[in-house]
Amino acid sequence: MTSNQAKNQRAYREVEAELGARYPYGHFVAFDGGRIVADAPDFDRLTEALDAIGKDRSDVFVVQAGVKYPDEVFILL
Repeated sequence: MTSNQAKNQRAYREVEAELGARYPYGHFVAFDGGRIVADAPDFDRLTEALDAIGKDRSDVFVVQAGVKYPDEVFILL
């Protein structure tokens, strides 16, 4: 994990509880550099918003407001 990824995840955990109050459930929110850089009601519009500010969606941390994410995920192949 890069330092930017870690910073974005920490920033998300700090504001996770208030995202549900700030945005409708399921609204997409993108973090970069430890701050929210874009948001949109769906993934396609989020991609457009990120393109407009010169960000690639693979370089940002994206979550959906109100969705509870586990701290760790195990992927079984």
